[in-house]
Amino acid sequence: MAEANDGANLDLAQILQTLANLQAMPNIVEQDQPQPYDPSRMLPAQSASIPEHGGAIPALASYGQDQTHRQPPPGPPQSRTMTPSIDPSTIIEWKHGLRCVNKIASHNPHFEATIQKLIKDQERNVTDWAAGRDRLNEEQAAKRENEQKYRAAVSLPGVLDGTAPLRTPEREQQEHDQYIQKVYRASRQMVASHSTTLKGLGVPFFGVNPELVVTDGTEPSERIDGKISKNQVLELQRKMLNHLMEMYGD
Repeated sequence: MAEANDGANLDLAQILQTLANLQAMPNIVEQDQPQPYDPSRMLPAQSASIPEHGGAIPALASYGQDQTHRQPPPGPPQSRTMTPSIDPSTIIEWKHGLRCVNKIASHNPHFEATIQKLIKDQERNVTDWAAGRDRLNEEQAAKRENEQKYRAAVSLPGVLDGTAPLRTPEREQQEHDQYIQKVYRASRQMVASHSTTLKGLGVPFFGVNPELVVTDGTEPSERIDGKISKNQVLELQRKMLNHLMEMYGD
């Protein structure tokens, strides 16, 4: 998604299509927590919100620790093997991320329901934003018609001479740009909120350890094994979102 200062130049249809395809996610390697997502601040028609988990769901918090509670197999101590827990923040390869998310989904009974809520929340937001655009178009058309009727009703010669109409194409374009900015800000808040939830669930690529991320544009000869670029993180996030949509979407 474009930077904030380009928001006015974005076409709403492009934003809605991007969100509908779950293709836009922020860089979650940063540690700062985003502001709480409150869709009602933009569109009063929107009523549902994402449940706050405050980190990992309890069932997930115990994931990877069940090995320590099992009875050790018989035999001498040196023959015992322990399976280490998986730290999602260290995963930077798709095959490992896919294996990890499948394990998390099988261990966490709330995983599927939470992902489905995120998907439905996004669909609801996209629908509301599109409806808001349609309402704006209808309001602009009504205002143009009312102004035309008023000007036609003023029959005194010279009263409106030199007076420009209020409903100009430039003014209506400005109103559209302002609405695009509102949609853009709301969509960024939604994406940040959803990403925080995914990170709390332990979904790989949504919380990559910053020490594993290199600067974009690094020459191939300067790449370090076991590292990943920010653009690669975003691509893996998109791939994971598409996978979750295929698994849990309608």
